[in-house]
Amino acid sequence: MPKIAVLGGTGYLASILKNQNNTKQNKFTFFSRKKSCKNYVNFSRFEDSYSKLKKYDFIIHLVGPSQSKINNENKLLKEKKKITSKISDLCFNNNIKLIYISSLKVYKNYGIKSIFVNSKINLDDLYSRSHYESEKIITKKFKKHKNMFTILRLGNVFGYRKYLNLNELNKNIIHKFCKSAFCKKKIIVKNGIVQRAFIPSEIFADIINKTIKKKIFKNSIKIISYKIYNLKEFAFIIEKRFQKIFKSKIKVVINNYKFEKKNLIVLDREYKINYNVKRIYKEIDQVFKNLK
Repeated sequence: MPKIAVLGGTGYLASILKNQNNTKQNKFTFFSRKKSCKNYVNFSRFEDSYSKLKKYDFIIHLVGPSQSKINNENKLLKEKKKITSKISDLCFNNNIKLIYISSLKVYKNYGIKSIFVNSKINLDDLYSRSHYESEKIITKKFKKHKNMFTILRLGNVFGYRKYLNLNELNKNIIHKFCKSAFCKKKIIVKNGIVQRAFIPSEIFADIINKTIKKKIFKNSIKIISYKIYNLKEFAFIIEKRFQKIFKSKIKVVINNYKFEKKNLIVLDREYKINYNVKRIYKEIDQVFKNLK
């Protein structure tokens, strides 16, 4: 079984992979800048951790800048680039395969127009810029070293995690809708037109496992999605699941909606997944069960 290190091991996506450790697929070890984490890493002195990290076959880069310590956007971006550069150096010098988790939000027209790998990039906000700048660092570092990394530009992942603090749910639009349904018996959608490429948490884990198992490391960028919904559609899916689980009704309020054709997101053939709405239902049901 390959040795896999997850850097950024206390975040939402890492929590999904932690759940996978209960299966017979890949075994993950989680590292974090949080001192409460079993495997603590100081990214300011990242070289001190090289000796324990260089034994791994794969590294999954989920690390973001430390927003609790830095409140300046330029400094946050600089820190993220520095971290990515150090992780890339570690992988390059020790022949470790790198998976970088990026986002479809790097695209200027995500949710508005059709998306292709080379579509126009969004440099207007820190989140998108930090991902895009990290992608450029990785691509440049491995320019002369083939088959070493994969960059996964993900849609909106949702599901599974059991939140200890209900306010955390507001960071994820689907979890926020579920929380509102559960606590207020109402979902308010401010912009029903908005489209997103939603990915159930199980699908995200499958993508990571597949990348490692099939060794999909071609120094390339992959677009990852599962199903495109507008927020109006998803709100009514949540309403139906709520009724099924709790045997009661909620109110759904939709603002700013008119019918629009679904945008196209061109996926890589290696990551095409057959759509099954039951996988969407399963994730929503789990969020509600975690709230009970």
